[in-house]
Amino acid sequence: MNNPRNNHILSALPQKEYQRFSDYLEPVQLSLNEILLESNRKIELLYFPTQGVVSLISAMGDGSTTEIGLIGKEGMVGTLQFLGDGILNSQSVVQGEGTAMKIDTEALQVEYDRGQMLQKLLLRYALKLFNQVSQCAACNNHHTVKQRTARWLLMLDDRSDHETLLMTQQLLSRMLGVRRTGVTEVAKEIQRRGIIDYHRGKIKILDRDALEAVACECYQVLKDWSTT
Repeated sequence: MNNPRNNHILSALPQKEYQRFSDYLEPVQLSLNEILLESNRKIELLYFPTQGVVSLISAMGDGSTTEIGLIGKEGMVGTLQFLGDGILNSQSVVQGEGTAMKIDTEALQVEYDRGQMLQKLLLRYALKLFNQVSQCAACNNHHTVKQRTARWLLMLDDRSDHETLLMTQQLLSRMLGVRRTGVTEVAKEIQRRGIIDYHRGKIKILDRDALEAVACECYQVLKDWSTT
C-alpha cells in the first residue's frame, strides 16, 4: 500500500497543512531503471518516495556515468531543480522499485510559497542532499573501488525496504563510474569473506558490521548528516 506518510517530509507536516497539501498528491509505482527526471530539462513533476530508491546519475560527454546521490523515503526527487532554475545536469533513475507520491511543480510552488512547514522541510532536506552530492563527489575522487562499493551498498540498503538488493555488475560499474572488471573483482572478494551473498544480480548483505569496516569514512559522514 502506498502510504504518503511513509515519506519523512510528508510525515513531518502538521495535520492541517498535510490535509491541504495531500489534495495535490497522486500515487505512482516506481519501476526499476525508470527515468523520473531527465538531465538538462525543465521539470514538471516531483516525487516523494514512500518505498524504493532513486539514483542521481551524472553523465559525461563520452557516455561514462557516475552516481552522485541516492534518494529514498527521506526526501523528494527533484528538490535541487525545484529550488533552483528547474534544470539539473543529472538524471533521476529508479534504483530500487517501489512507490511514490507525485506532484505538479506548480502545485508544489503554491504550497511552498505559503512559507509554512513544507518550505522549512524542503530547505532542510536540500542542504542534506547537497552535502551528500558533495561528499560523493569527493569519495569518487579519493577512495578505492572497494571502499566506494561498500559505501554504496550500505547507502542503498539504508533506503531499501527489501532484504535483497537487485544489482547487476554492469549497473554497479555504471553507478561507481569504473570498469566492470574492477567491480567484479571487488564483489568476488567481499563475497569470499562472507560479507555479502551475490548471485545472478541479487545482493544480500550478510555481515553489515564487516561491510561498514570495508567502506570509507564517507558512509558514516553521510549517515550522520541524514539523521540530523
